[in-house]
Amino acid sequence: MEYARILSRTSEEESQPPKNRALMSPSEEIANWEIFLWALHQLGGSSFVVDIEDVSVRCFEIAPARFSWRTKATIPDYKKCAKALQEAEVRRPRMLVKTGDSFGRQLTAEGQKWIQANTKRLQRVLDTAVPVPEPKGRPSSKILAEIENSGPYQLWKGTGTVPHDKWRVAEVLRCSPDSSPETWTDRLQSARAIAYSADRVPVLRFLDQVAHEHPEWFEGQTT
Repeated sequence: MEYARILSRTSEEESQPPKNRALMSPSEEIANWEIFLWALHQLGGSSFVVDIEDVSVRCFEIAPARFSWRTKATIPDYKKCAKALQEAEVRRPRMLVKTGDSFGRQLTAEGQKWIQANTKRLQRVLDTAVPVPEPKGRPSSKILAEIENSGPYQLWKGTGTVPHDKWRVAEVLRCSPDSSPETWTDRLQSARAIAYSADRVPVLRFLDQVAHEHPEWFEGQTT
């Protein structure tokens, strides 16, 4: 719907430059992948998964000179946003964005930290708005409550130790003991993103300790 709205602008609207066009030109030092992360943040990507088409539209609204067709400045170019997403996903050593499904993305805890560290620099150029809050009833609140009420978390909270039984931690992360390392990593990163967004430092410490003590359950570096 958003995409159609942009494409259906009247000729009079097309003759007027978008609000932020003068603020973001191809010569600015901010990279397109940084704009993608900022757009994701503005749409609530710290708290929940956001559709990449919505992020694409927001990228175009923030920086039309970067994300428009070469010959038609009023039309967003999805391929340019897709390339920015690819560049954001391969940032190392920290994974800044995770996949919710084929069409959604969310900021990881590291991605949220990156946003906090770069907010002033990005705001100075991009003239941003306040990020969208998480809607009431979102599954993330339920997931966080389940972690905090789980046996493994309560054990860690009382003794500082995490279970060595894989099946017990699998229940916390909503996966199977036989799930692939990729699935374990994805569920861990989802939980860490939710905990970071909600400022649940103890939950973050618990999850990080699980990953540190049982690296064989996960793929490569997870924190």
